[in-house]
Amino acid sequence: MVGSTVNGVKMVPGKGREEWIELGRVVGPHGLDGNLLVDLYGEDPDNLLCAEAVTLTGEPGTILFRVRRAKAMGNPRGGQARVRLLLAGLESRDRAELWTGAMLSIPQRALQPLPEGEFYWRDILGLRCRLRDGRDLGVVEEIWPTGSNDMLVIRDGTRTRLVPALRSVLVRVDATAGELWIDPPAGLLEEE
Repeated sequence: MVGSTVNGVKMVPGKGREEWIELGRVVGPHGLDGNLLVDLYGEDPDNLLCAEAVTLTGEPGTILFRVRRAKAMGNPRGGQARVRLLLAGLESRDRAELWTGAMLSIPQRALQPLPEGEFYWRDILGLRCRLRDGRDLGVVEEIWPTGSNDMLVIRDGTRTRLVPALRSVLVRVDATAGELWIDPPAGLLEEE
């Protein structure tokens, strides 16, 4: 799963007792000194720029690295930020190249707090989706990034609905009740 408009991150189980959050994937080495170029799932690189440690999960396995330097690489493209990252122990292009395609994660405790009304994907995935009138549409199972805005993938049995993840559509997130309330534009959902 990838994302941007709702600060896309997803859970990564199985890395010890601490929960880790996947932020993006390594595109490949950047330069000759071991820097990695990382495509993030979201448009805001702050979580990675502030991280002291990351794990990379790829062909060499899952390894914890200390962050030596992180720098945002210009404006987000297609809703995804890019970061140049130098990790302790990857001081050569050859070592960095081994991690091409690896997923990059940070500890959950390192996530930056979000402003009022913004949510991480992990806060929305698995919520029951309801219309303003209370009708149940199913469960938010995925979030797909697109060039303009992310799409919520809502499934109810064999039925799948795609709903844009826009502020004008997302009415309320009630994590305690496990519900996401939406008000889609007229005609988006066919009458049932």
